[in-house]
Amino acid sequence: MVKIPETLEALAVDIDSVRPFESNPRRGDVKAIAESLRVNGQYRPIVANKRTGEILAGNHTWQAAKSLGWSRIAVSWVDVDDETASRIVLVDNRLNDLADYDDEALKLLLAGLEDYSGTGYDADYVADLLGLDEPVALTDVDEAPEIDEKQIISKQGDVWHLGSSLLLVGDSTDSERLLEVMGEERADCVWTDPPYGVNYEGVAGAIMNDSSEDLPALLDGAFKTVVAASKPGAAVYVAYSEKENVLFHSMMSKAGILVRQHLVWVKNTLVLGRSDYQYRHEPIFAGEIPEAGEVLRHEGICYGFTPGGAGRLGRGGSHWFGDNSQTTVFEIPKPPRNPDHPTMKPVELITAMLKNSLPKGGLVLDLFGGSGSTLIAAHHLRSRAVLVELDEKYADAICRRWQAHTGIMPVLDSTGETVDFCSVESGGG
Repeated sequence: MVKIPETLEALAVDIDSVRPFESNPRRGDVKAIAESLRVNGQYRPIVANKRTGEILAGNHTWQAAKSLGWSRIAVSWVDVDDETASRIVLVDNRLNDLADYDDEALKLLLAGLEDYSGTGYDADYVADLLGLDEPVALTDVDEAPEIDEKQIISKQGDVWHLGSSLLLVGDSTDSERLLEVMGEERADCVWTDPPYGVNYEGVAGAIMNDSSEDLPALLDGAFKTVVAASKPGAAVYVAYSEKENVLFHSMMSKAGILVRQHLVWVKNTLVLGRSDYQYRHEPIFAGEIPEAGEVLRHEGICYGFTPGGAGRLGRGGSHWFGDNSQTTVFEIPKPPRNPDHPTMKPVELITAMLKNSLPKGGLVLDLFGGSGSTLIAAHHLRSRAVLVELDEKYADAICRRWQAHTGIMPVLDSTGETVDFCSVESGGG
């Protein structure tokens, strides 16, 4: 079926009224052009010489249209002598040879597409361009390993390569060290789950920095790191405790993060506690104007943006990769109970949000690596993550979870050594 838009219809002629330039030196990919015509239609006219009927620009578009059985094609006519015709053919081909790509702009364009039909690109090429790991799932996505305090491999300052992702064993408030590890790269998106200041102590011991006294300074430094390590206008998701709502919000705003919305994670089971109404929710911060009112079957997640960025930052803008049906409520079951990771978030929850804010092959930052769920979510989106984790035993758990799930062994940046975290014979890092 001929696909010529209404704006070009006036230029359409019988396809056999023009013919290819006899001495055209270019050998184009007619199959790829035919696919573009099938998907996109003819979005620009070919150029032909009125004197001879020869095509000066668009020879392979004409061939592709013929291969699709088109009877008409849109033509822009020029009236030139043979020498000028040859020059036009040569320069039309040569200018394509001389052109170059802005790789970052190309990545952003490709990342915004669900599929690549009609673009001339295929999934394998895009994966290679974006440096994506092939998603592998050797274990359940929410399966996290036990904490092993008898044989801790990671040390403060270590940087582990987990496929194309990174884990820094260190302090989330030390932006200078993180920027040193990241080099020139900055995060496209942030998803993080800081301590809630509840002094939780489980079978693996106390969670570091999880005291109400330490929390303000921790959040102040961490959110400043978020801004320093992220691109302007990057989406930021922060899981938090409702009792510390004011503190989290104020510290994010102080760092320059634009708080836009409160998102809600509704769980399938309640969490026993001392409240009159048992909680089945957690909040997640998200952006500009907080939603009013309390919802009692959720966890909240705060959603917002780092300072700067051009144009609309959320839905409808270049930083939004989801559809128009997203709501503030995410009804997703809790992962299986794990005493070593009591606040672990389901990978499905993180994935659902990253799909909206992380381009394919993009980089998500998590300053509180914990059990490594953000890493696993990024992996299954064929994207990358940079995690920071202060506690060496949890850093080991992240590395062990990564290896068990993907089969890819962590590599220590300082030595290039590949370390088997799933073997009891593993040596020190």
